Amino acid sequence: MQKNGIGSGLRPMAAAVAALLGAVFLLPLAVGEGGHAEAAGDSLTETGSASSGVTAEETASQVTEADCSETAAETAETADTLDSSVEVTVLLDGEACTLTLDEYLWGVVAAEMPAAFQEEALKAQAIAARTYTLYRMAQVTDSHGEALCGDPNCCQAWISREDRLAAWPEEDGAAYAEKIAAAIADTDGVYLTYGGEPLLAVFHASSGGATRSALEVWGQEVPYLVSVSSPEDDSGVPNYYSVVTVEAADFQETVLAAYPDADLSGAPADWLGEMTYDEAGLPLALEVGGVSIATAELRTLFGLRSPTLTAEGDGEAVTFYVTGYGHGVGMSQYGANALAREGWTAEEIVLWYYTGAELGSLDREG
Repeated sequence: MQKNGIGSGLRPMAAAVAALLGAVFLLPLAVGEGGHAEAAGDSLTETGSASSGVTAEETASQVTEADCSETAAETAETADTLDSSVEVTVLLDGEACTLTLDEYLWGVVAAEMPAAFQEEALKAQAIAARTYTLYRMAQVTDSHGEALCGDPNCCQAWISREDRLAAWPEEDGAAYAEKIAAAIADTDGVYLTYGGEPLLAVFHASSGGATRSALEVWGQEVPYLVSVSSPEDDSGVPNYYSVVTVEAADFQETVLAAYPDADLSGAPADWLGEMTYDEAGLPLALEVGGVSIATAELRTLFGLRSPTLTAEGDGEAVTFYVTGYGHGVGMSQYGANALAREGWTAEEIVLWYYTGAELGSLDREG
């Protein structure tokens, strides 16, 4: 894969967060995608070891949140950094907590990406998470009064240091904690901009060979969220391929509730028509009962891991064959790890996945 002249220099900015981009762009349900790999994250992304095969979306219910007093006690000693000069108000377990940016980012990176990943991949995740945080701080959301929350279905996943250490193998905990802290410290204050403003740095767990554009998945064009190639494959991604079978009656009920004009008479084998593809060769929409349904919508309707799918019907059911995990927009976390293994830096990785972005830095006056 070519780097296409990606640079790594920083462009300082006079203000940490300026006016947000034209239209407020809220994400669909939750890891990589909020900033998570699935919402902020399709959110969303594994929260455990890289070999666990469990992603943040699957373990969202396990990501517990400490109260504010516990969080403050865990991170009382904060270095004099650019990140520590910024305060973030986060809704955690129903309580509004004020954390420094580096305290908050530690919990996000720990929840959103396996600590066993390559150092440069963790740094790329830190940059993406910092960028998403600054973007959300610059806008008002109807979902809650605070700028951010710890729910990966809304914002970015977050886990306290105590809970993260308890979930890691005891022999690895201290090293993992330091590895995440180093990823944040080594990218101190660095974030992504487009048109001089923090951009919407969404991410997902793994793509199907190429990322997807925001226009194709969410129906809104975002210039820096377009399709790029991504190198991960089944050799390095748990559950890269998955199969979901939906009984005929359940398939009919689900599709007709959303698309009442679909003709689902006859056998399931006759319900499915042609698949259309995007410019990257990824499945874009499938004809179902004479109605074109976006694969992103099929993913939502049937709880599939990814919109990169094929489908076939037989006498009793419809079976989906799915590649990757997450909405597919923005940075692929497993793709970032694969690029890091190839020697790419964190800056090169994020500038690859967010097309046309530039690197900016917080300053003391921000």
